[in-house]
Amino acid sequence: MNYLIRLVDNAEFPAEQCRLIEQRYDEALVQQLCSPEQVAQARRAWVQAKTREDEATGPDLSLEEKQAIVRWERAEAAARLLAFEGYTGALEELYIDVRLAPGP
Repeated sequence: MNYLIRLVDNAEFPAEQCRLIEQRYDEALVQQLCSPEQVAQARRAWVQAKTREDEATGPDLSLEEKQAIVRWERAEAAARLLAFEGYTGALEELYIDVRLAPGP
């Protein structure tokens, strides 16, 4: 796998539940994006596009960069819903970190 998933600030969840949430999140991302390699590629494209977006002074993003942002954010939103299915607390306060392995 080219990435690591970790539930951040997870004090309210026991370790086993954290692992289950992380596993469900990963499985949902793979389901949305077709493979672990595509998850890593989509995340990398999103990071690059968001970095350019933050640095841009105008509407400088290409269509591909805009599509990369939308693709990742849709997959991530769907994965969050599946990972926290049944959770009754505030989802906006929970953060799942996706770390990419250093690329070549």
